Parts: sequence; C-alpha cells; structure tokens
Amino acid sequence: MRTDEIKQLIKQGESLSIAFARRISSAYINERRVIEIMACLANAEGGTLLIGVDSDGNVSGCYPFHGDYTDPAQLAAAIFRQTSPGLPVDVTVAEVDGREVVAIHAHPQPSPVATKWGVYRTRRLNAQGAPECAGMEPAYLFTRYRDANGMDWALSPAGGASMEDLDPRAIAAYRAMVKDERLRSLSDAPLVRALGFLDDSAEPVSLGAVALFGTAEALRRHLPHHQLTVSDRRGTPRTVRSSAPLAPMLADLRRNEESLGAAFPLVVNALVHRDYFMPGAVYVALDGDGARVSSPGGAPRGVDLEAAAAGTPTYAPRSLYLATALARTDVMPGAGEGLAAAGAGRVSFAGTHEQGVVASVEWAGSKGAKAAKGASTSVAHPAGTNEERALAAVRAIGEAGASSSEVAERAGLSSQQAYRALRKLVSAGLVRRTGETRMTRYLP
Repeated sequence: MRTDEIKQLIKQGESLSIAFARRISSAYINERRVIEIMACLANAEGGTLLIGVDSDGNVSGCYPFHGDYTDPAQLAAAIFRQTSPGLPVDVTVAEVDGREVVAIHAHPQPSPVATKWGVYRTRRLNAQGAPECAGMEPAYLFTRYRDANGMDWALSPAGGASMEDLDPRAIAAYRAMVKDERLRSLSDAPLVRALGFLDDSAEPVSLGAVALFGTAEALRRHLPHHQLTVSDRRGTPRTVRSSAPLAPMLADLRRNEESLGAAFPLVVNALVHRDYFMPGAVYVALDGDGARVSSPGGAPRGVDLEAAAAGTPTYAPRSLYLATALARTDVMPGAGEGLAAAGAGRVSFAGTHEQGVVASVEWAGSKGAKAAKGASTSVAHPAGTNEERALAAVRAIGEAGASSSEVAERAGLSSQQAYRALRKLVSAGLVRRTGETRMTRYLP
C-alpha cells in the first residue's frame, strides 16, 4: 500500500472497512488486539487497520512491535498463525507526516475467521451509527460455516505474488522428480496450475507455490520461518542452513539420502507437515547413536504419533495439496508411508509438545554412524562452544526448567553469553522456552 493511499484512507475516517488504532507506546494496542481486529474486518467486507492513527484521524505514529522496528513479515505471520482458518494479510510500514504508520489489509473471507483463543467478531454499525467489532450470532455463524468450504493453508493466496515470484530453477528441480510423464511435460505456469497453486483470481499465486518454488524474496515475505538446519556430529562437526524453496531443498536431500539414513523420511515429513507460520526452523541433529528431527508446530489434527511410531501408516496432512504435490515425486514413498519408512519400533516422539514435534530414530547397527563418511551433505552444528555448554546445563537441570542465570552459573558463562546461547538453542528447536520476563524457563 502506497503512502498516498494511506493518507486517503485517513481522510475518509473510520468506517466498516477502515479502523484506526493508537499506539504511542507498547501499553496501547498489542499484537493480540491487532489479530482480533483483523479477524473482525475479514468477517465483514474486509478492510484496513491503520496503527499509529488516532480515532480523530491525527497521525501519532506507531511504536515498534519488534524491538526497535516493525517487521511486516513477522506481523503477517503472527496474524495467520493465530487465526482459524489462517487469515492472509498485507502489511505495510510507511512514513506519514513524519511518523511511522502500519497499515494491515485483509480481504473478506468466505469462512468465518476466529482467533485461536476463540473470539468470533464481525464489523457492524452500533446504535449510534459508529463502526465497531461485535460478536457473531450463533445462527449466522453456523450459516457462514455451512456455506463455506474449509481452506487448505497452501491454497491461501500469497498477496501480491505472481509467476515472477516463483524461481524457474525450483520448478525445474520439481519437474525432474515428478513420476508422471504428463505432468513432467508441462511448462512452468501450467505445471503450477495443475498442482492447484495458480488460478485466474485477483491473487493468482498461492502460498503452496511459494513454499515449493518461491524466490528468496517471496519466501522472506510470505513464509519467513521456512528454514532447514542440519547438525552432523559424526566425526568433524559440519553445518548447513538452507532457506531454499522446498522443491530444490528436497532434491538436495534425496541426493544425500545415504548420509541421512533412516532419518531421511523423518526430515521429509517434518518439511512437508510443519507449521509454516510457527517461528523456528526444522532442525536435524545427527550423531553416532541416531538422529533427532524437530519441527515447529504440534502434530497435524488426526495424527496418532504412537501409532506412527509403531510403523502404522498415518495419513492426516497439515496441507492436503502440498502433500499431494510431493506425493507425485519420487521423494515420498506414498501417502501415509513416510514415517513407516523409517522403521517400525525405531522411531520415538519423546519430547513432542504442543509447539513442536520431535522425532528420534536410532541407527540400525553402525550403518548410520558410518554413512556420513564421503557424503556430500554440508551439515551444521548451529551451536558453538557456548551453546553446547548451555544445552548441557539445560539438560542437566531437566524438566524443572532452568532460568538464564542458572544456566550461566552451571555452564560457566556470563549472563549475556548464556542469554545469546539459549536464544540460538530455542531457534534451533533444541530447547523450549516457557514463561515471560523473570518467569522465563528453558527446558530440554
């Protein structure tokens, strides 16, 4: 959204499709309230929230949401993550009259949008004729749900994206893996269309297309948390962090399947079924005993992790369309067979929680430990010496949870060293963080 468009909206004043919010400090509108207002607008005719504009139209400026700045991608991802179904929005940070204004726009949604804490509201005029967000009546809510189809997140539009935001090299990498000759023979746009990720609407490109084929800029803008980190501790520690689109990322993993051994299907499943709107990378740790794969977000609804660990085929994808697109390749063995391919009885989900799935597998004999020799995978140890010491301290303290100062004391680090190390470990998925401020605790 351009600055002149924002100024025009301010001149129009608040309405059913325009809302203002004051935020001269963090004590004013917070992220939770922003999410509620955007869901409210989307449940009506859509609209724009202007943060940093007072109710009388005065531009007072928006206090930053993320430290000393506001990251549009993080704010958009938070709104999508904390609404159900996920609400795609466009976020713009612009300077208006010398002050920063954050403009968030949402299109009207066919299905009612709720916050993850159960708030259903829609925009309407009150008895005085002023616009407000009010609760949706049960009968109206039921009718809306009955008439609307559920939305697969991979089919959600990537606002403002076009075919130019998809990397032809990534599409070529996918084409090379496809088993169906007819699909493989299609040119770029028809292939993306055949997968269901391109249409003729005003927002033609979906998030699934960006996940599979997006350019670096498109991924940063629409799926900023997409990343794979591999740490190989078999022999000399080696490292790789990749933010490539899924198609070439999976092609590279397949080339290095021998190195990953029984962990290969776990990594593929983590990338396909992770929550792409939950902060954090898919993290893979390899050592002489086995592998540990952590992915952001809880298990998809309908997945029985105990049955999956026992080798029972389990098919309940987070995104049907994304899983189907990859089932057409030779990377995935078949619907619901991914975890079973790792070996019945060898996979464990110990350590899984509502914010992340942790899958572990033991090597069969010494095959996995030897597989790294001569393999071409560049793998990474995201943690340096300080991080290793901090991780050991957290594990030693255990499920009781460790404070940053306790970790610093036990690991022989300064407070700042411990804090930075713990932040990296949380990002890598090796440590869980609970609580806020002085109540913050770190758990293995």
